[in-house]
Amino acid sequence: MSDPIANRTLELACTVGSLDDAREALEDGADVNFRAGAPLFLAIVNRHRAMIRFLLDHGADGEMFLPKKRLKQIKAREDLIEELIACAPYNPRDIKVEEIQEIDTAIRGRGVEFLVSELDWDHATRFRDSLNAIGAGSSHRCVAEFLQWARSESSTFDDGLVAFLTSNTDAVSEYRQRYLSTGEDLVALASDFLSGAEGSDDLRGE
Repeated sequence: MSDPIANRTLELACTVGSLDDAREALEDGADVNFRAGAPLFLAIVNRHRAMIRFLLDHGADGEMFLPKKRLKQIKAREDLIEELIACAPYNPRDIKVEEIQEIDTAIRGRGVEFLVSELDWDHATRFRDSLNAIGAGSSHRCVAEFLQWARSESSTFDDGLVAFLTSNTDAVSEYRQRYLSTGEDLVALASDFLSGAEGSDDLRGE
């Protein structure tokens, strides 16, 4: 039987993303899968990639959160982590209009390669998920496909990302043109999303 105090410590560690506390909780007898995978669920909801990876490495069952059909398409651990992150409900507080505008402007001026050459992976995927949350469907599909392609293919080059981008300039340029052609006003969509979220909060408060 797992230790209830250690289990609680593990829950808190997964909520805030503290790997040291998570390790200590497991050493003290916490069950990585207690309460139907609560630790992993909390790490997913809070988008702590390092914690998700840690839990999976220590026996957490990530498959319970994904449909069997999708699981058959996953070939690598990093792909599983990305799929689990995609399960997280999006918090309206994570939508930052200024950040969306800044990245959108950079992509339009410099190309989609900005997402992988200038941003870290977490910021790039947060931008991708923000597009999905605000209803920018075409932009989201373009960015999601580019990021998936870049991540899977860049590892095959000795020089990594730089060599990948250099060797695929035409394809990368096509992604930029596709992004530009969506015609979606991301700032307006994000503002509408936040207005709707605030309205829902006001109704719940009445």
